[in-house]
Amino acid sequence: MIRVSIAGILCWLIASPAFGIDVIDMVLDSKVASMNKAGLGPVTYPHKLHEQIYKCEDCHPSIFIDKRGANDIDMQKNISDQACGAPGCHNSAYAFPLYFCDKCHTVLEPTDEK
Repeated sequence: MIRVSIAGILCWLIASPAFGIDVIDMVLDSKVASMNKAGLGPVTYPHKLHEQIYKCEDCHPSIFIDKRGANDIDMQKNISDQACGAPGCHNSAYAFPLYFCDKCHTVLEPTDEK
């Protein structure tokens, strides 16, 4: 007789590529009011792309807390070598620079408000 525990099944599911955690894109829009004021829309963060380049422990938990909504990211932090601007990220020669706004942010169409 084979005994299977719920914990064993859950461990198998999480380890299985077909059922494991797979974050593709994350829309970061918690600061949408200030982004809109700057003429920019939300950021679409390509988590899957970063998974192909880096190991989880390269960013978690030293740069980012691995819980949705737990990271208070803003441009001031990025410019100050934190979050996406951490050493080895977008404030370095390893990736495109932070001032390429449209690489991350959606760009809003200008409005005719007067």
